[in-house]
Formats: sequence, structure tokens, C-alpha cells
Amino acid sequence: MTHPTIRMEKPSVYNGLDWLVASDEGLFAKEGLNVELVTHGGERKTDVNVTDWNRVRSNAGHAEAVERGCANIFNACEWGNYRRTQDTEVGCRQLGRRASVVAGAVAVRPDSDIYTPQQLADRTIAVPFHAGTYLTLQLLEGFCSTRHDQARQ
Repeated sequence: MTHPTIRMEKPSVYNGLDWLVASDEGLFAKEGLNVELVTHGGERKTDVNVTDWNRVRSNAGHAEAVERGCANIFNACEWGNYRRTQDTEVGCRQLGRRASVVAGAVAVRPDSDIYTPQQLADRTIAVPFHAGTYLTLQLLEGFCSTRHDQARQ
């Protein structure tokens, strides 16, 4: 019996390690599943002058292959997916949700003098629109708000 092909946008390690390992190890094929990981061709530029999140195309990265009809699944952060389903031009829907926190991280350049989250208090940080913004704020909230609260006392 042949199964239809599941076409999923090739995920990053951040939110799709399970899919990448299963593909590399041949686990889909062992279960009789045809899975094709499709590379998406989304925009890769950053415009630092955008201050209105409504001017950012949420389907320019994740869901770009879905919008072109080249994939039927994409795997991305939950909050970004809410926005993508609102912005879809082909009627895609969010069917499942999971917490992104399991694989979240804050990264700095290799030459940075930042080693702990507390050192980010009172510093400007940047996070992408529609992808991880809420996670970053939640990760930093306990570290940075404590320092601000102490300074106010």
C-alpha cells in the first residue's frame, strides 16, 4: 500500500530536531511513510527600520513553501503560527501547538562580554518579529526584571 507523500518545510534544529533525526535515521520509511523535507525560499534580509510589526510579512520565512503550494506542513513557533494563519493567502490552519521553550536559547556574538542573562538588563536586545519574541521576553523576564526592581527600591 502506498501512502501519500507528506511534504514538510525543512525545519531548523530549533523547532524540528525530531523531524530531522527521523529523516536521517530512516524512521519515516520504516513506518511506511513517505516524507519529503522541502527547503523554503523565504526572505533572509533584515530591515532594522521597521517599527510596525504589521509591516513584516509573517509568511516570508516559515510557511513560505506552504503559501507556494510546495509543502503541506510547516513547523514553527506557536505565536508566529497564530500570525501566519491570520495572514495566509491559501487558507492554511494551525492544527497543533507545542511549547517552544524546550529548545529556546538566547545567543550572543562569540566576541561578546555577555555570559549570563542578568547582564542583558538595561541593554538593547533584538529578536525577530513573529518568531520567538514572546519566548525571549519570558526567558529574560525573571533575570532582568529583578535587577530593575532592586534599582527602584
